[in-house]
Amino acid sequence: MSGRSDMLHVMAQELQPVSRALTTTVAGEIVDPAGLAARAAEVAARQRSPETRRTYAAVYRTFCAFLGPDAAAEDLTPATVRAYRDALERAGRSPATVAKHLSALRGLASAVGAHADVRTVRSASVARGEPRALSHDEFARLLRMPDRRTRQGKRDLALLHLLGSVGLRRSEAAKLLISDVDERRRAGDPRLRQAIRSSAAWWVAVRYAKRGRSRAVPLDEDALEAIIAWVKSRPPAPTEHLLLSLPRGGPPGPLSTRDIARIVARHAAAADLPDDRRSPHVLRHTFCTHLADAGTDTAVIRELAGHADIRTTTVYTAVNPARLEEAVTERHRQRNGARRAAR
Repeated sequence: MSGRSDMLHVMAQELQPVSRALTTTVAGEIVDPAGLAARAAEVAARQRSPETRRTYAAVYRTFCAFLGPDAAAEDLTPATVRAYRDALERAGRSPATVAKHLSALRGLASAVGAHADVRTVRSASVARGEPRALSHDEFARLLRMPDRRTRQGKRDLALLHLLGSVGLRRSEAAKLLISDVDERRRAGDPRLRQAIRSSAAWWVAVRYAKRGRSRAVPLDEDALEAIIAWVKSRPPAPTEHLLLSLPRGGPPGPLSTRDIARIVARHAAAADLPDDRRSPHVLRHTFCTHLADAGTDTAVIRELAGHADIRTTTVYTAVNPARLEEAVTERHRQRNGARRAAR
């Protein structure tokens, strides 16, 4: 049994199918082109973002394993979706994970003309607390960790800036090409450059973002300097991806999202950051939080971060007394530095 089939078999057992007749192991191959599995695969393949295509395909495979290989579109009902949701929750899946599965199934229901009430099936509320972000001092300490004298250190510093100074998701950073970093003398919305302190005329174009949304983010001078240093030392490679793995033997290839997570975790541990502040997404939270603390308009943060829903952005603009005090201190420090430089 292949690794994927193994996973589906375990999930099918773990999620306790809705009836004894639906316990047949799925071999991972689509048999009936008119069945739900085949139609779900087509819906997943139509998604614009590669990341969304992979996520939806994984959700649909698991759901079809839950229903059984003979499932048809008519089996996608509010009752079966609720049973699937309950099974996920019994299996210990987080509310965020369950919500992601239900969102994908709503898209499938719409595509195959399933009962409209499938859209009413919801998971438990996902708690949206204070975003886990680094303070200015913590982020500065993290950026000091890579050894800038080495090729690996140059790459790692460029990566940390792309995540924390540009706000890329790790999947976006992994897909970034050299040509996606480009000089632009004019911006469509001048507020975007104004939001990035010490911004240069160079921008990062994000072409394969979440839900297929594209955006452009201006680079600040430090981020640009780090990227240039890396590009100058970047080894020849059979790919145009900006970030590369650096194996001791064999040609370098694109950096994977797992590689990115490991690199961030290693430098965060070296910087003695809290255990819950050692992931790539914490750096994206840091980017958005620092923009909000600097008084950047919510619509501008949404554009720079590529949020599909403005409600996601408003999490960062909620006033927190500790963050507010830190922002005032940081602004005071910047003004004092500017005054000293002017003397």
